[in-house]
Amino acid sequence: MKNIIRTFIFLTVLSIANISNCLSQVLSTEDFQKKYSETSNAQLLDVRTTGEYGGGHLMKAQNIDYRSPDFVQKINTLDKAKPVFVYCLSGGRSKAAAEVLKQNGFATVYDLQGGYLKWTASNLPVEGSKENTSAKGYSKTEIETILKENEVVVLDFFASWCGPCIKMMPTVDKLSQELTGKVKFVKVDADASKKIIENYKVDEIPTFIIFKNGKQVKRSTGYLEEKALQKMIATQL
Repeated sequence: MKNIIRTFIFLTVLSIANISNCLSQVLSTEDFQKKYSETSNAQLLDVRTTGEYGGGHLMKAQNIDYRSPDFVQKINTLDKAKPVFVYCLSGGRSKAAAEVLKQNGFATVYDLQGGYLKWTASNLPVEGSKENTSAKGYSKTEIETILKENEVVVLDFFASWCGPCIKMMPTVDKLSQELTGKVKFVKVDADASKKIIENYKVDEIPTFIIFKNGKQVKRSTGYLEEKALQKMIATQL
């Protein structure tokens, strides 16, 4: 009986150890930077879209879009024995990517808490940045006031370096004019309004969030054709 109990305890401890060993570590900006600088064989992975990556990224980061169909195929070209440091815009995609990395045999994975937004908010070094320093930023109070004063509001989260965002601008401007008096469109620059991005848990751009009577009723991420965006808004009128 004692041997059975010992065996059971041993297997339980072993199981817990294996589960713990398969979990990625989420690090604060400070800890992520420190750990990365101390790791000579680190692999730095940006899992945002190519457009987001092109607008600025951490120094020497490699870009593999988490939502691309060949994500698993591409990460398997990396060295599974070396630590992987992964990040996205604000933490959502990197968390999911870290799980996929572990499932595919990567021994050590570190996930940047708060992503690129937290990193840049801490004024840490990046490269390839095309940030629009003249862009208008919104405060939480300003957004809340807009939501109170308008029945239907569309928050358009964009960036000047985001290809799909730029492509959609004529559509957004057109609908804004056509729906004047019915719908309030607010363009929220991701670089200038990082607190708002964090507050509404926006992890990818473009993102459209529709509010009715101050409450969020619809959210869409990624490029939308004019008819799709128009239909999404029309359901709230």
